Amino acid sequence: MRTCRLWSLRRLFSTRNRDSPQAVYDKMVARGDLKDDRSQRDALVHIEELYNAIQTYQPPAPSPSDSSESQGSDWMSSILGSGTNMFSSRPDPPRGIYLWGGVGCGKTMLMDMFYKCVDTPLKRRVHFHSFMLQLHRRMHALRSSDIKGDPIPHITKEIINEGWLLCFDEFQVTDIADALVMRRLFDSLWSQGLVVLATSNRPPDDLYYNGIQRDLFVPFIHECKERCTVHHLLSPTDYRLMGTQAAVYNTPLNDQTTVYVSKLFDRLTKTDKKVSPKTIHLNGRTLQVPMGSFRNGVARFTFQELCAMPKGAEDFLGICEQFHTVFVVDVPTLTRNEVNQVRRFITLVDALYENRVRAIFTAMAPPHEILLSDGGPEDEMFAFDRTVSRLTEMQSLEYLRKAGCRAKKTPPDVLECIREVQISEDQIADIWDVYDADLNGELSILEFEELVDDSVNLLHGHYPIPGEMIQEGYSTAFNAMRDEAISYEKFKAGFHGAVDFVKNYKPLRN
Repeated sequence: MRTCRLWSLRRLFSTRNRDSPQAVYDKMVARGDLKDDRSQRDALVHIEELYNAIQTYQPPAPSPSDSSESQGSDWMSSILGSGTNMFSSRPDPPRGIYLWGGVGCGKTMLMDMFYKCVDTPLKRRVHFHSFMLQLHRRMHALRSSDIKGDPIPHITKEIINEGWLLCFDEFQVTDIADALVMRRLFDSLWSQGLVVLATSNRPPDDLYYNGIQRDLFVPFIHECKERCTVHHLLSPTDYRLMGTQAAVYNTPLNDQTTVYVSKLFDRLTKTDKKVSPKTIHLNGRTLQVPMGSFRNGVARFTFQELCAMPKGAEDFLGICEQFHTVFVVDVPTLTRNEVNQVRRFITLVDALYENRVRAIFTAMAPPHEILLSDGGPEDEMFAFDRTVSRLTEMQSLEYLRKAGCRAKKTPPDVLECIREVQISEDQIADIWDVYDADLNGELSILEFEELVDDSVNLLHGHYPIPGEMIQEGYSTAFNAMRDEAISYEKFKAGFHGAVDFVKNYKPLRN
């Protein structure tokens, strides 16, 4: 039985009749996919209440914004204004949830469970970094258009039309530009029926702590606490640290780790004859990739190129959109004297993690020793706790399997070749690189199971295949026992037998 939470959630939500978050949690605990956690169940009380309230909620359509009312308004004064509602009064939406707690305690898992349970197309699940980046892009586009005056009504209408339910992961405010616009924007969104479930590592009162002009942001904190139930998730366990780790974080920096990572990069790009420096186009400007393969979705950078240069969230998100596997080599140890490098590295890891990128690092020290404690402001140390936890989780087989879901489409439809009579060695190599999730140069029975699942889905539709049949196919194609991992040479030799096994499988149809 698999223990991958993503797989478990996918199976539980494969039918149209959706359970409530509480029912889904109970089933996952009963199956052994989750450890029963008292603190998570306490949070589920509020999540279940919100889920039930949403079942009868009728969100009103936003009023058309009238730009003529604000033709004479100055953009900045509208953003920093009194917060007077520019829309007609609406019924109050259900009270949302602000769920905060330490790293790895299950906040995001509970939010995703809630999100999948809610049966409406008008919902969005987004990392808060990405949401604010999109917001500033919208504002830039409005400035460049014929629309004058207050941008908030126009942006509110766009956001509400895209989804009245917003699930924010990693709600945090560190940038003055974000802090200044949030009060007005969320006043407007809440007035139009927005429902929010947010996760954060900090309580609302600590958001934008010690930030410039924080007094202008404080009213947002008060409104957030009025609009959302604030719940502290107090779990003693960091679940991210419990997975089996793979060799994708390599330390210390020496010839051995350098050679290993160079060979791994060559392996993952060997079917591309055009591995070379690349250029990514980002919102009217370009970003240089020192070495990469668009065909294989792999890029390589040094820490200096990403974090010692003036780069930000938009650059890192652009890299994640273009590449499913990213090498970051020569990560040094840091002190808070290099505060800009620390902040960029935190933002980089957030982007890689949130976008399920398969990241391979070489570093001078393990994750928990990268940032040296040397006094100074506490904000960076606090934020880096999350980075350490994420770097650790990104080495787990569970995370790498999730990341592999992205890689399956690069090259496009990597499994499509199994429909053909002739399958080239390059095509077999592409499939190996996708399904060797932990990049250890061996394929386990669990990784083979993922391959068989996807192949059966492609050829026959989604019919789960019994575990004993997977064991039979594994043994027959590769002459291997269940607990025996196979090498690439053995995989290549037995691949056509595995394809025949999938093609000849007769799924039981209801």
